[in-house]
Amino acid sequence: MDYAKREQSTIILLSLPLKITEMEIYKFFRDENCGKIRDIKVVRDPKTGRSKGIAYVEFYSPDSVLKAL
Repeated sequence: MDYAKREQSTIILLSLPLKITEMEIYKFFRDENCGKIRDIKVVRDPKTGRSKGIAYVEFYSPDSVLKAL
């Protein structure tokens, strides 16, 4: 998959609870029928491993981004 298509299929989530997990994010979007998820990345502090309250969700289809928003 080329970079442009990946960029169009990714959303950023801000102001998340600091204890949220990738699985909780996955279950939320799955339950909302937004589409098939390729990857979820919670941004963490490299030293402590604690979440920074930001996550990226990449879908297989750009159409899923519209559903998620």
